[in-house]
Amino acid sequence: MAHDSVRSSASPADHLQAYGGIIIVVALALIVGATFGAVASGIGRGFLAPSDPLVDAIASAGQFIGFGVVGLAYLAARDDWDIIRLEAPTKRDMLWIGGGLVALLVVYLGATALMNLLDIQSGESVLAQQGRENPVYFLYLTVVTIFLVGPTEELIFRGIAYGELRRLWGPAPAVVLSSAVFASIHLWSFSGEGMFISLGMVFVLGSVLAIIYEQSGNLAVAAVAHGLFNAVQFLASYAQSTGLL
Repeated sequence: MAHDSVRSSASPADHLQAYGGIIIVVALALIVGATFGAVASGIGRGFLAPSDPLVDAIASAGQFIGFGVVGLAYLAARDDWDIIRLEAPTKRDMLWIGGGLVALLVVYLGATALMNLLDIQSGESVLAQQGRENPVYFLYLTVVTIFLVGPTEELIFRGIAYGELRRLWGPAPAVVLSSAVFASIHLWSFSGEGMFISLGMVFVLGSVLAIIYEQSGNLAVAAVAHGLFNAVQFLASYAQSTGLL
């Protein structure tokens, strides 16, 4: 498959096409995602109170539906489906999903513990701020992240961005570069002095997801592990906000 071969003699046109494609698909994902999110929010406000956290969850769902539409449209327009490796999960993949989730949690908890030890402050999460006002928002996001965020972000950042970069440079550089792209779109997800520390964490977690994808050979594995990891975070945030933890 095209995804598995590195273009050792890639021309400047190949590089331009790959980098241009990544910029276009990420930019369009953000624009179309924001548009879909605004439309979904408007629909939600038509039958829910504006302050209902379900409105924000519906907007988030719309945003990531937009991501999925852009990713699939990009692949269809270029007729380049071989850039991603995707198949129904097997028993082996289930092990990869479990192992991947554990790896993400270990990296996240280990990095958090180290930052606490060194008294390094991370940025304030925008989602955490919204959830503290009404913790049920975290429960809504748990559903959204499993069914939409994990699959669509993996399609854009591991399937397409990583796939394009892997063709040019091979797996290791593609892990680093695609994770940098992944971290950059989370710039508006954090605030405060520790914002760039949080972006660094996103970069590291994105790298773990890229490695999971590379080693498992199935984008579905990374998508499910990503969604479950986010879900664990949201459930933990809900438990903390409601005094369960």
